[in-house]
Order: sequence, then C-alpha cells, then structure tokens
Amino acid sequence: MSSYFMSLVVAAAILSSLYQAAQNATAGLAGTSGQLVKFQSGSDKTLVPDDKAKYTIDFGADGKVNLRIDCNRGGGTWESWGSNQLEFGPLALTRAMCPPRPLNDRIPKDWQDVRSYAIKNGHLFLSLIGSGTYEFEPSVASASPSPPLSRPKSPIESRGPFEFACAQDGGGSVTVKATFYQTTPGLVLVARGGETRPAFQVLSADGGKYEGRDIMFWDVHGGALMNWDGVEFKCTRR
Repeated sequence: MSSYFMSLVVAAAILSSLYQAAQNATAGLAGTSGQLVKFQSGSDKTLVPDDKAKYTIDFGADGKVNLRIDCNRGGGTWESWGSNQLEFGPLALTRAMCPPRPLNDRIPKDWQDVRSYAIKNGHLFLSLIGSGTYEFEPSVASASPSPPLSRPKSPIESRGPFEFACAQDGGGSVTVKATFYQTTPGLVLVARGGETRPAFQVLSADGGKYEGRDIMFWDVHGGALMNWDGVEFKCTRR
C-alpha cells in the first residue's frame, strides 16, 4: 500500500473523528437552557446577579442562542467543534436602559471570549479564553419534567439568513449569508466561510446600508454591494 494512500486513509479517519466529536458536542448543548448563578474571575472576584431569572441562556439545536441580560434580550450563534469546545458569534442585543449593574456590562464584553464549557452536577460552566467562568443552573421551567423542548423563539425579530453569490471585479467569487436583525440601529451578520462579521445600519439614499469593522454591506434592489477587507463585491441573492 503506497504512503500516499495511507496518508489519505489517516486524513479521512482524523476528519471523521473530528466530525463525530463535533456532532456529540453539539448534541450535548442543543436544547440546554439555564439561569446565571455567578461569574468567578481569575482573581477570585465573584459577581452574583440580583435575580437569576433575569440572566438566562438558551441553546437552540439549529446553532442559534438566545440570551437575556437583565432588561435586555439578544441572540447570536454558537458552535462546538470538539469535546467541551465552544465559540459564540457576534451578539445582537437590545439597548434598553437597565439599572447599572456590573454583569450588564461584563457579559457582552466576555461573550466572544468563551472557548470551552463543562457540565457538572447539572450546572453549565462557560470558561473564558483568559480566565473567568460563568456558572448556570437549570432554569425553573427546565428543571421540572416537560415535553421535548422546541427551538426557543428569538427575542429579536430577524430575517434570513439569505444567501448571496458575490463576484469580485476582475474575477473571483464568494458565497455569503446575511441575517438581518430588527435592533436599533439595525444589525446584519454577514457570514463568509467560517467567519461572521457584524455591521450596523447607517443612513443611505436607497436600500439598507450597514457598516462595521472591515465590512460594508448594502442591501438594495434584490442584490447587494459588499466591501470585505477593502475588496469590492457585487452580490446577487440566490
């Protein structure tokens, strides 16, 4: 048996094991919901919510996650590519004026720094890339026996995701998916490959124009114009 063929066999085995690990990890979190018990920092500083029921998280089986932070509600995406690994996409959050509390500022800042999770004695622990852990317990609704959970409805109205075929001047094309959220200002999450970038709506003469860091997305007349890392694309919705 040639070394080339053996390399293909080994590569296929590795990919298969990674895929199975991702499937198992996803199955372990899908449908999970909880309310915040506390945040423990690496310096042993502890933050405890005044009301656990005001700080909740719900993992959908479709890769979407819903969050409540005091009087605000939000949503985003989650993925797990291996045992105990976890990453969140950008968070779309309402902007109501809640009473000032440390957790209200801390959670959105830490959101995309989560890198792993663990489930111990029925509690969910989310660990940050540096140091710090959020501990959640089953919510009152999920602690008692109930019918199988359906996907929680997003607290923020959204449209999409819509798929666009985007062509670059001079050749080359990419496929992106755009999901539009009814926040203030409006938000679009543009996914290309394994990366998702947020952009917020700005004033425009026509259509819906969104701008963010290294991303511009202008949805107009059934198509779109996109600037990704300074490269211009013309997009057609599929």
